[in-house]
Amino acid sequence: MESRIPSYLLQDEPEAHLNAGSRKKNFPFLDRTLNNAAKSLKTIYLQAESAGRNSLICKLNPVTKVISFLYLIVIVSIVSSVRSQLLISAFVFLLYLLSGISIISVYKKVMILAFLFGFLVFAPAALNVITPGQTLIPLVTFSRPYQFWIYHIPQEISITLPGCKVVSLLFFRVFNSVSLALLLAYSTSFPRMLKAFRVFYVPNTLLMVVWLAYKFIFILCRTIEATYLALKSRLVGTVKNHTLRGIVAGRVFFIYTKAQHNYEQTYSAMLSRGYEGKISLAEEPELVAKDFLILLCIAALGAFFIFI
Repeated sequence: MESRIPSYLLQDEPEAHLNAGSRKKNFPFLDRTLNNAAKSLKTIYLQAESAGRNSLICKLNPVTKVISFLYLIVIVSIVSSVRSQLLISAFVFLLYLLSGISIISVYKKVMILAFLFGFLVFAPAALNVITPGQTLIPLVTFSRPYQFWIYHIPQEISITLPGCKVVSLLFFRVFNSVSLALLLAYSTSFPRMLKAFRVFYVPNTLLMVVWLAYKFIFILCRTIEATYLALKSRLVGTVKNHTLRGIVAGRVFFIYTKAQHNYEQTYSAMLSRGYEGKISLAEEPELVAKDFLILLCIAALGAFFIFI
């Protein structure tokens, strides 16, 4: 059968033509923001998929994981030795290996957050102005010391050994806390994680409110992204940032009205199907001997990290 596709559609564009006049363009701020939001949404989808893998950590009872997570977070906050924090980091890394989660992608996020909130925030504590002690690296030397209100500024500002220990300890606390939080998030689906908090006698109503808020934020982000892309597809050429901000701001009321209408219809559908205000979540499997053994091992490790 003879093809009816026009010949010009079957011809490849010359490579020189494709590259001619091409320049690296900086995307507007809203483009970058929505692109990052889309990546975050994809990460949420992938998190739900990765939580269903048949790895050792993913198959554990969510109650066991939640109890272990809270216990280890307390241990990380109590431990005041850099050596113990390093051992905790090695232990968490071993858990990642057992979970089958992509270590490189997760630890990129961990390092970024730990650098921002565990190093940059506490970096001034390494100076002798805040933590006096043995000098490691001299930085600035003044003609004389100064007294500013209740703060004493010495003649020589330097990085001290006790200050480096304090910054390292705080950095590893943030690093280990974020690592544990992401391990729990990537190995447990959000609904099962919420239901696991029932072991602490959290009411079902509160858990349902958290779950609906999570879903609402997720759907609202998707609606905003779809609305913005629909508007952008009708534009020709590059539009300035302030114009895009005006367009998106003008759609806020429409998005809110649409979301309110959708959820009112959803609630009406729930009432028509017999909803009476009582929430009953599905029960998770009860803890077995294996779960108690794991909790006992985690408790022993926590005591080891404290007293080492």
